[in-house]
Amino acid sequence: MRQPQDGDGEAFGAATDQMVSPAPTAANYFGFVFPGIIGAGIMFSCTYTVGYTVIIDRNRRTIEDLILSPLSYSGFLLARIIGVVLKCLFQFVPVLLLGVGVFDARIESVPLFVLGFFTACTAFAGLGILIATYTNEISFPAVVNIIVIPLMYFAGIFFPLENLGALGDVFARLPLSVHVDIFRGATSPDVSATGASVLAVAYSFLALSIAAWAFRRRIGHG
Repeated sequence: MRQPQDGDGEAFGAATDQMVSPAPTAANYFGFVFPGIIGAGIMFSCTYTVGYTVIIDRNRRTIEDLILSPLSYSGFLLARIIGVVLKCLFQFVPVLLLGVGVFDARIESVPLFVLGFFTACTAFAGLGILIATYTNEISFPAVVNIIVIPLMYFAGIFFPLENLGALGDVFARLPLSVHVDIFRGATSPDVSATGASVLAVAYSFLALSIAAWAFRRRIGHG
């Protein structure tokens, strides 16, 4: 019979100390997947929340009132994005506190963590706005799932993308993969996230720009 070892019983018996990390940058498996849990949570929360908000606004004809009001399209979208960031923050903080307080996750760089949070929120909020602009409440979740579920599986959350060879290099530049790298850099001093940070900011501006252009064009055409 196996004798009790030091560390048994931590994390409510989840035995995370005994689960080996697939990469040397994390002490255990939870340390490896924790950044991905954060990134995937932000992706799903922001994409769905802001997308459904836009659809509801359209169904209630709030957007028609926008055309007649002095408020600009950009101002309207900015208000919606600020709202979704605040809602995501209420979900993000408990998960972060749970990981740090219960599973012994460590935050090595708070500024990097904050950067990853805001760029992820804006990038995936832009994606949600773009999809919602061309769908309705029935088709929206199907289209979102077609996009975000593959992103989640091939973002290096559960296994290192290096295992996929050249294909892994392609997946490593996808939006969620980039943000997972940022959160890994924020939780481990052995991971550099400089390149990922630049890509994350670029994705954020690109997503918001495309979403604003598509929204304005769609509304302008009825």
